[in-house]
Amino acid sequence: MRRGGHRLAAAAALPFLALGCAMADIGEGDDPGLDQVEFAADNGIFLDNGLNLGNGLNLGNGTTLSNGLNLGNGIDVQNGLNLGNGLNLGNGITGPFMAPPAGSGLEQWIDVDPAMRKKVLRYLVECALPAGVPVQIEYRGTLETLGHGVAGLGPSLQVGTMTGADQERVTACMLARMNGTGRTVQINMFGPMGADSGFETASAADEAFPVLEAAFFGNLFAASPRAYACQQEQISLGEMRSCRDLGGGEADCGVIEFSYGSCAAYTSGDYQQCRSGFTGNDTWQYYQDCLEGGRRWHYVLTTYLALRPNGQACVFNEECASQWCDGVCR
Repeated sequence: MRRGGHRLAAAAALPFLALGCAMADIGEGDDPGLDQVEFAADNGIFLDNGLNLGNGLNLGNGTTLSNGLNLGNGIDVQNGLNLGNGLNLGNGITGPFMAPPAGSGLEQWIDVDPAMRKKVLRYLVECALPAGVPVQIEYRGTLETLGHGVAGLGPSLQVGTMTGADQERVTACMLARMNGTGRTVQINMFGPMGADSGFETASAADEAFPVLEAAFFGNLFAASPRAYACQQEQISLGEMRSCRDLGGGEADCGVIEFSYGSCAAYTSGDYQQCRSGFTGNDTWQYYQDCLEGGRRWHYVLTTYLALRPNGQACVFNEECASQWCDGVCR
């Protein structure tokens, strides 16, 4: 993949908790502390549907959800979801929590794949809640810490249903962190998330992530989920880390619908897929106002990858630290 069209200069983020851009590990390995890496993502999440599950939806394991579930609703007594501050779980522990009652939509949803579904909830917490806010979950009699807020992109989740803007910001964050490869991938993210979000600033640390990968946007919490992405350079979706390579030229990208062509492409009517923005020091490019599904989406997160070492699969020379690719970096 080629780099973004603007020169890469010294710049980049303060640590994210001090309002810098967001880096994320997606893959195997222990989770480092938030002071080391802003998002730690184990094997990454893989979403095969949205986060608003209406009545009668089949969960994929033969179970039909009877009472609905919208994970964009931070206050939902029926499903045991309460992300407001200062609330008591009943065991002397105070703070935001999830405690799905028996037979609730949230319990049924987690039951499909407890490890992955709790990871999806952790990503939701990390993307939506303010930095450092802890969330616990009590699931089938076991209490555990689910995760901590990091990005603060959906603070309205703590007081009720997320606003439309918060839903789109959190969606961009979660989609950008999808990983179907099964290997560790570290990403760096920029985007128009608000001047105080840290996603529009940069520091010297960002220079370790020079490869502009893709842009992600949509609304996973809508009644009809909308999840989109566009690539910087069009490659086989089986080679995109967001997707699962099924072989034979087929790929499963879950809920994400990838646009044909690059993020910067023009349509036949001269409409550009996405408009470009730059960090405050004008050194790192990101995308915004992406056209898809009959509208433009302002809240977009653009991902950058580190250069790949020798031996890793590649498509373009620019992906490799050696700048030489013949299927793998040499």
